[in-house]
Amino acid sequence: MIRPRIAFLLLSAMLMLPIPAHALTIQFCTPDCINDHNPVTVVSAPGQTVTDANGVTTTVPIPAFGLPSAAPVFTITATVTSQQSGTLQKIAFNPTTITANTGTTCSGTAPCKLEIIALSDQNDFPTLKPVGGYPAGVFMMGSFAGTQAANNGDTISMTGEASGLGTVDGTVQPVGTDVINNTPAPGAANVPVSLPSSCSGVTTCKFMATALKKAFSTQITETVQQTCGGAPDCPTQLKTRINVEIKNPGNRLSLPLEQVTTNVDPLHPEINPTEILTQKLAPQFGDVDVNLLAVFANDFAVAANVKMAAGDTIDPSTEEVFLRVGDFSMTILPGNFKKLLQGRLYTFFGKVDGRDVVASFARDPRNANVWQFLAGVHGVHLTGVPHAPLQTSVQIGVGTDVGSDLVIARFF
Repeated sequence: MIRPRIAFLLLSAMLMLPIPAHALTIQFCTPDCINDHNPVTVVSAPGQTVTDANGVTTTVPIPAFGLPSAAPVFTITATVTSQQSGTLQKIAFNPTTITANTGTTCSGTAPCKLEIIALSDQNDFPTLKPVGGYPAGVFMMGSFAGTQAANNGDTISMTGEASGLGTVDGTVQPVGTDVINNTPAPGAANVPVSLPSSCSGVTTCKFMATALKKAFSTQITETVQQTCGGAPDCPTQLKTRINVEIKNPGNRLSLPLEQVTTNVDPLHPEINPTEILTQKLAPQFGDVDVNLLAVFANDFAVAANVKMAAGDTIDPSTEEVFLRVGDFSMTILPGNFKKLLQGRLYTFFGKVDGRDVVASFARDPRNANVWQFLAGVHGVHLTGVPHAPLQTSVQIGVGTDVGSDLVIARFF
């Protein structure tokens, strides 16, 4: 394990290096990248880029550091990856943890604000893409930990932008930036807010944590336009922006998130790029069948069968596990499930957001593609769960695999 002092020195050395002409660049700014005159900027080193049969992948692990460096308000650790694999281009933050340090002045009226921007260049996605419209998507799943004030909890929003890279006046620069959102439109109407999906396209759009809903899982897809400044094709540039507000010292945000674009493979035009996007952006389980939702005065229990899609696998011991029931949501962070019976059983006993939780995934002995999921949560009074014959939505996620089902709750 890297000692904190060594990790700080390594990061400081990275930050003092000159920015190379071609690199995946990640900026950390507070309160935002317009008003922060001393942002922390991390750039990928040549040795962090691998080119093989799977394409071009750049992985930038960022050890824990404080921001601002003089008087840290946040402690941040992240791994940022860009990947071009065939006809897919992706930027991912996985895993990433942001903590508002104890002793800071974060409050509901003066939240601690952080903006993170990841920007690719023509070396990250070197394969040229023809001019045209292409499927694109954004996805984020994670959770806030800590006390949340009523109607004024911690917030997060995300923006995904895609551009062609063209040569203008002798320099390579973005041409025709398009924002991935639910209200695609040109010009000023192309509002730069993508997630949460419930209100994307609204500049004030944010996921806000509550006492019941600290975890989130949200995604959208749409078609973005690639223009190349008069050329028939050009590289793609992706820009991923995350904005976070934390309002209580000690509160923490954990997440993976992804921005993905795809295009037609000239060698295999029969493959639909939208199908590729669906498979790569928060891939769906083959099926989720919720057998039971039992609701008590201060507890609830869920039982479900989760069927994997062809070729897909899960490992709850190393991936986040997400559960949403009606208005309640929670995330069990990686490393908390125990792996037993050579990976045929995963169990968790512990606390999540101060509540007692027990959960398990057991592989069905009759069908290796099916997992039996059980979860019980103590210390929560579910609100907004209707009685029969109305149904309640239950969503389950492991890593970036998600699925949902409707079930009639049974009350006891």
